[in-house]
Amino acid sequence: MIQGNGFSIKESKFDYFFGRVTSSPHNQARSLQNLQDLKKLGINEAAGGRERLMQILEDGLSSPEVRRTTNDYGTTIVRQVEVSGAEARGAIEIFYFYPGGSSLSARPEISSIIPKIYH
Repeated sequence: MIQGNGFSIKESKFDYFFGRVTSSPHNQARSLQNLQDLKKLGINEAAGGRERLMQILEDGLSSPEVRRTTNDYGTTIVRQVEVSGAEARGAIEIFYFYPGGSSLSARPEISSIIPKIYH
């Protein structure tokens, strides 16, 4: 587990974000789509992209909430950060998960991201 500034994230999530997941055809397709969209937004793992993404994940903690879901496992708050790269403008929706009965002031875990490209 990687400890960011105000959040934590599993190391394996970076495989998913940067196109290295092959567990199923659906997951592989989503992983490759993440890779392409992040590159369009100027986030390239080989050129400091991991560090840039960590900063965006931190910035997201104080970004606008777009939706919230609660289930038996905990609460997920989705926040959106606007991002501009050389090729495209867009946003990244970041999923912050607060387990079980933990307070929403606790340190969330990043469960997913969805890069969005504006046309």
